[in-house]
Amino acid sequence: MSAGETIPRVRQKALDLNLDPLFYGSIAEIGAGQEVARHFFQAGGASGTIAKTLSAYDSNFSDAIYGHDESGRYVTRSRLENMLDKELDLVIERVTRTRPAGSTFFAFADTVAARAFKADRECHGWMGISFQDVPCAAPSRVVLHVRMLDETNQAQQEALGILGVNLIHAAYKHARDASGLLDALRDDLSWGRIEIDFVHFGGPCFSAVDDRIMNLRLVTSSLGPVATFGPDGRAAVPHDITHRSDVLILRGTFRPFLKVHSDMIRHGCETFAREIGKPTSDFTVLCEMNVARQLSEGIDESSDLVERIEAIAAAGHSSMITSHLRYFRLSEYFSRYARRTIGFILSVDNLYSIFDDRYYEGLEGGTLEAMGKLFSSNSKLLVYPNLREGRVVTASSIDLPETVRHLYQHLVHNRRILPLEPPPGILVPFEPDG
Repeated sequence: MSAGETIPRVRQKALDLNLDPLFYGSIAEIGAGQEVARHFFQAGGASGTIAKTLSAYDSNFSDAIYGHDESGRYVTRSRLENMLDKELDLVIERVTRTRPAGSTFFAFADTVAARAFKADRECHGWMGISFQDVPCAAPSRVVLHVRMLDETNQAQQEALGILGVNLIHAAYKHARDASGLLDALRDDLSWGRIEIDFVHFGGPCFSAVDDRIMNLRLVTSSLGPVATFGPDGRAAVPHDITHRSDVLILRGTFRPFLKVHSDMIRHGCETFAREIGKPTSDFTVLCEMNVARQLSEGIDESSDLVERIEAIAAAGHSSMITSHLRYFRLSEYFSRYARRTIGFILSVDNLYSIFDDRYYEGLEGGTLEAMGKLFSSNSKLLVYPNLREGRVVTASSIDLPETVRHLYQHLVHNRRILPLEPPPGILVPFEPDG
């Protein structure tokens, strides 16, 4: 669908809001133009919805209006929430007496780092809305962290404008339906333009909403490929967990989290630290659960996933839910914005899948293309032995098909595949994960 086809439908949403005299507020945008406000003005009748629009690009102006952020940065959640608080308070203070009886008020804000001229930076931002669903109510709030994937600044601005209108309209139409609100954010945004990797719901409209379930829904609703949860079990922005550091990933079902998983992580950390020459404190460990197959079959495992997230957190680890079925997609995801070493802890059983041509059906270059993508970012596979039919199979003794045997030996020789060797007595039989 072309951009020209999406705009009229977005403008229709803006017009619907403009024609309702009882929903009124401000729009504040920093970093990518006034793309959200533009749709309301171009739809016509914007005076019915908009009290004020604002763009504060100069840092001194922004600090004077919203306060100085201790981080010294401007694309932050705290900056966004200061914007929402300030703008909603001003709207309520200044226009309550002059608006029609029964009015409800809102403030929309975003602060983003879009693609800049001659700059190759991470394009991301924070977007949110604070709103009343009934007159005089305490405000409810929706906060999003987004990543813009378009190649040009203009295209990123356009995508942000569409998402912003969707968010305002969804808060208006789905005030007490968090799932419906999230689903409405996809309207007119084709896959590959915007990823949402964190969402927070707060206030009276969403008092019964579990943020963990909603962040899982980001993945199951195809709003983003990844949702992350810290060692406290709470949803988090992926960047806040990984800090652009090297990453060590253990893929599994973790149903339940077993002693062997702990041992795989321990030996994986020791080997990875030696290999990259860094202390374990310098890289991030993630327990990753892939839901691609469940999505393709229409299965919703959200409640079960929350229990597994809690179990992983109880073991002291962060977790990640993804729709990336193949390992090289994870490697691409983490290498997109920063060059880093990525380690995958996996069992011998997982190797059989990774080196199986059937695993890459639909990929033009098959196994060779997948291996090129997997290892282009200096990725490493750290292989834990399995018990198979009563015998221990290791990275050294695995018997792979002859068609990939030389490729496997090449990767072992170049230390892209590393064996993990736990002491006798630790290894236990378990079903292959992933």
